[in-house]
Amino acid sequence: MEQEQTDNKYLLLDFWEFAIISTLVVVFFPWSLLFSVVVYGLDSTKLLIFALLHDAIKTLFAIISVVISIGVIIAALVWLFG
Repeated sequence: MEQEQTDNKYLLLDFWEFAIISTLVVVFFPWSLLFSVVVYGLDSTKLLIFALLHDAIKTLFAIISVVISIGVIIAALVWLFG
């Protein structure tokens, strides 16, 4: 898995570059992937999709951890002061 991440050039981009690319891919969804396949090839498009999925999973876990943390804090406050 570690070797796959070092080979994926999209995972090595900084935050703003990847944010711009992922925003463009999502906004122009079907056409952006078609453009990527035609211009950059199928392998580069696969790497882009894997990087987008990797970022989406990390974002989902971050959101879940924040929601659980807030829920635990609220439950503790209700239990202490309720």
